[in-house]
Amino acid sequence: MGTNIYSSESKFFQRLKSFEVNFLSKGLIYFSKGLGWLFKRTFDFIVALIGLISLLPFFVFIGILIKRDTPGSVFYWGPRVGRNGSVFKMLKFRTMHQNLANNSGLRVTSKDDPRITPLGSWLRDTKINELPQLWNVLIGEMSLVGPRPEDPEIIKSWPADERAKILSIEPGITSPASILYHDEEKLLSSKNVMKEYFTSILPDKIRLDLLYVRHHSFFSDLDTILWTLAILVPRWARTKIPVGYIFAGPFSRIGNRYISWFLIDLLESLWAIATVTIFWRTQLPLNWGVELISILAIIWALLFSGLNSIAGLNRIVWSQATFEDGVGLVISGGFVTILILGFNFLIPRFQWIGIQSLPLAMIIFIGLITQVCFIFSRYRLRLITMIANRWLTLRSNTLAIGERLLIVGDGEASKIANWLLGRQIFRTAFSIVGMAHDNDPTKQGMRVNGCWLLGSMSDIPALVKKYDIGVILSTTPYTEKEANEYIFDLCQENNLRLLFLNDLLLMVDRQVTQPVGSFEYPVWLDERLEFKAMHDAITGLPNRYLFQDRLKRSLTYARRYKTRLAVMFINIDGEKFINDKLGRKFRDQALIEVTKRLNRCKRDSDTLAYIMENRFALILENISDADTTKVVTQRFFISLSESIKVEHHEIQINPRINIYLDSEGYDDLEKSCLAEIKGTIAH
Repeated sequence: MGTNIYSSESKFFQRLKSFEVNFLSKGLIYFSKGLGWLFKRTFDFIVALIGLISLLPFFVFIGILIKRDTPGSVFYWGPRVGRNGSVFKMLKFRTMHQNLANNSGLRVTSKDDPRITPLGSWLRDTKINELPQLWNVLIGEMSLVGPRPEDPEIIKSWPADERAKILSIEPGITSPASILYHDEEKLLSSKNVMKEYFTSILPDKIRLDLLYVRHHSFFSDLDTILWTLAILVPRWARTKIPVGYIFAGPFSRIGNRYISWFLIDLLESLWAIATVTIFWRTQLPLNWGVELISILAIIWALLFSGLNSIAGLNRIVWSQATFEDGVGLVISGGFVTILILGFNFLIPRFQWIGIQSLPLAMIIFIGLITQVCFIFSRYRLRLITMIANRWLTLRSNTLAIGERLLIVGDGEASKIANWLLGRQIFRTAFSIVGMAHDNDPTKQGMRVNGCWLLGSMSDIPALVKKYDIGVILSTTPYTEKEANEYIFDLCQENNLRLLFLNDLLLMVDRQVTQPVGSFEYPVWLDERLEFKAMHDAITGLPNRYLFQDRLKRSLTYARRYKTRLAVMFINIDGEKFINDKLGRKFRDQALIEVTKRLNRCKRDSDTLAYIMENRFALILENISDADTTKVVTQRFFISLSESIKVEHHEIQINPRINIYLDSEGYDDLEKSCLAEIKGTIAH
């Protein structure tokens, strides 16, 4: 039932859907990154050219000082790893004694390194030795700002994934890591330089470089340059600058939160006002020229951006904004329209201005269009993603991709499940058909939380056949025992896969905390989910569903080969054990300990299960006589008689055991066991 996700055709459609989902958003990202790289490269080239020309006399002066200080060359060309792993020669002023031993020494230096010359120590403290790298920037091997280029031997020790990400952009003369570790040599002792560097400094520098690769922008680069100049001042050099201020300093805050949004709002205002003006002139004469239209657009954008700044709307991350944030935009835009209307009303009273007032309807029309533009520019990626998802949902009705899935249940759990299944890691694994529940039949055939309500619980068998469903996702609470049992039986009868909301959450947790390789094959196909569906999560023992199946098999075997069979139901009593005041953590640990003791007492061929609420069951196969059950019972009582210690609590166990034998026939034994299980569920 359902699509075979391992087939080559299914894999192809998975990749196709994944490509379609990401095409628009990733295309925009790559386009913007391309423009950003071109702008950054142009900025680097201009600054490097101006810097080399203006600093040339200073370079000559430093070169003379180096020659007088120690014999050797003025410059040092050190091998470094650049973008995409290419090795280049990084240019510096020489700060060490020039001899063969120094060239083949440690790759990292400490403050008291004897290889450093007296002048070289000053050059390193003031960072003047790094200035010749403007040449590397000019020819495109480096950038002004970027991860500091590392020695080829050291970079081999980096994790492969992190190395690939950091080397995806040009290295820089300065970086957030080099700012925070500007006194790196003072942090290292001369006794064990390399060990200290690899254990205490390098991991954090890699972390900072990864943050830079992920979040860098033109304004953040300006902040990095500003902080680099600031640490040259002794007072600032002794101050530890927070990471947040390095990545989002004054340039980033002003640029990203105010200037960029003002420019975007200005362009939108110009477009909206120009469009409405052109349309209006085709209907009525209008004595407003390009200059006045431009002034009105600037005023409109200034008022809107100013109100957003006062209300704090410029500090919102719009890719993760809430509905209330959008309401704030509507209020801000409406208030600006009212202000413009008031100004327009006052124009006739000031005849010396020499312009006529605009029609009331025209201003309202401009206000509506600008409002739409302001909202779209902030929610653009979310709107595009929503449209793309809607289009793919419509296409999925004719093209089956992944396993077709039905959500069973209503409420907050179904909302969470529907949202999770819409994330990137699940889109290629599941194709949501709809949902089914009994809570509100009046909504059947309607779209609820982005998912079609196809029917009630009783309609599930028909829905499975109609929509070729392969997976049932249950979001019903565990307390609804009858509903869960019905869903489980239905999945067994129709050979469907059963998935729970908790399994989705575990998948997300695995992807976040334990990312392992590619997510081409979904985690839920692993056999451990089948194990989870048939076993108790705490004890790891078979649950009542698997116990019933094992019981049927054992009875079939006993009937065929005329062997003896007994079933024991073990109820764990004890005031402290079942008292909720102990907390779930202690109760779970106690259950695990009880499970260990019971496993030690049974035979390997026997089936021990945890059927519900502190109740265990044991199937004893191929027993010689009824006395065997007495021996096993005695073992259980002896093993469980000792109290269980959980941290500072001591729990006394009082087991009660009911034994059912086949002396009255296999059919009666089966009925008695099933009645016991139903009694357990009812209890």
